[in-house]
Amino acid sequence: MSTNAAPILDPAQLRRRTMGDADMQVEVLSLFVTEVERLLRQIEDAEDAQVRGERLRALIVAARDIGATRLAQAARLIETEIAPESPDLTPLRGAVTETLAYIHRTGA
Repeated sequence: MSTNAAPILDPAQLRRRTMGDADMQVEVLSLFVTEVERLLRQIEDAEDAQVRGERLRALIVAARDIGATRLAQAARLIETEIAPESPDLTPLRGAVTETLAYIHRTGA
């Protein structure tokens, strides 16, 4: 399943979650950026598949909550392959980078 067909960020989802409040959107996105960076570090540093899976699920929920569709899909794909000791996190890192760059560039 390719994640490139999905939008980077669904502004309608973000508006629904923030009830259209522009100030709240800025605050939610700021918290999201901090949370995604923290979760990615925890996923990279996880010593076992269970911890990695828990962090991936937290990332999926955070991404879906604000409409970061591509990131949620990339994390979901990695989650299905968490059993290996060293899963390939390259697609996840790319999706995180792409999403955060989009947020910084557009101010979503």
